[in-house]
Amino acid sequence: MAATTRTSVIRDWSSWFWAMLRQRCPRCRVGRMFRGAFTMNDPCPSCGLVFQREEGYFLGSMYTSYILSCGLLTIFYIIAAALMPGWNSILIALAAIVPFLPLLPAVFRYSRVTWIYFERAVCPSDASAGPYEKHVQRENNSPPRG
Repeated sequence: MAATTRTSVIRDWSSWFWAMLRQRCPRCRVGRMFRGAFTMNDPCPSCGLVFQREEGYFLGSMYTSYILSCGLLTIFYIIAAALMPGWNSILIALAAIVPFLPLLPAVFRYSRVTWIYFERAVCPSDASAGPYEKHVQRENNSPPRG
């Protein structure tokens, strides 16, 4: 019995992580969170989950973006310092920025995805959704008029 529970927990975590890597909805794990490079689907096209619960919701993703960026820039700086040992540290930092720049769209997207997954894990209900978001969710779930 314990082996079955452990297997299901591992399967749950792997499914959750795979959906996060593919930038899918945290509720249904099917709907795409982005419809363009920087444009988010809101709500989820599959299950109707409102991603932006309230105004300023993605402020937390800025912290996530900062952590991801610091990690990547530190790795690039260490690699650049190892490849160019006699260079000035300012020039090494500038050289570390070059491989980081093409990754900015991915950092933006994954910071939002990570924030949504983290926040949904902490508070899975729609209790914190503001009135506007609840209104949008009702409109998207209601049948078309006319």
